[in-house]
Amino acid sequence: MALSTAERVCDTVGAIARWLCLLAGVVLLVVMGLATFFDVIGRNFGLGIPGIWEAVTLAMRWMIGLALPFAFWQGSHITVELFTDALPPRLKQLVISASTLITLGVVSLLAWQVTVRMLDVRGYGGVTSDLGLPTYFNWVPLAVGPLLSIPVLLCLFWREFARLFGQGQRNGVNGSPS
Repeated sequence: MALSTAERVCDTVGAIARWLCLLAGVVLLVVMGLATFFDVIGRNFGLGIPGIWEAVTLAMRWMIGLALPFAFWQGSHITVELFTDALPPRLKQLVISASTLITLGVVSLLAWQVTVRMLDVRGYGGVTSDLGLPTYFNWVPLAVGPLLSIPVLLCLFWREFARLFGQGQRNGVNGSPS
């Protein structure tokens, strides 16, 4: 069966989320680990890396922000199934669809408000104490994570809504067979 345009778009969104998570998980984690390792070793010889705590903290924020969309895509977030497992299949699918739509709304609101706050902090013109980075840099990954999660949640809602009406049986939430 040929994939619809919406299914291809959702598959692409999932692939992008996966690659962003790999970038965050591999590259940033390795860089943070190596930087911390060399800082700890260097401190024994009076050669610590100035501003390392600030840099590692910022990298950790980026790691979380870039991994968030894939966590949604994989369904790795916390769910409580005690209630939904007792429901009839159609009602269960309705609850799943509604909760995905609510999550989309909350994450969209979060993305909007964090972006507004980031721009507000940017207007202050402050800089960090160790590296002298603009303080709004700390807010960028906090805004990027929810912003990147919106297309993922739109795709998940579309798939769950399609399932509610007997369509989209090809793939599970994360693109794997149901």
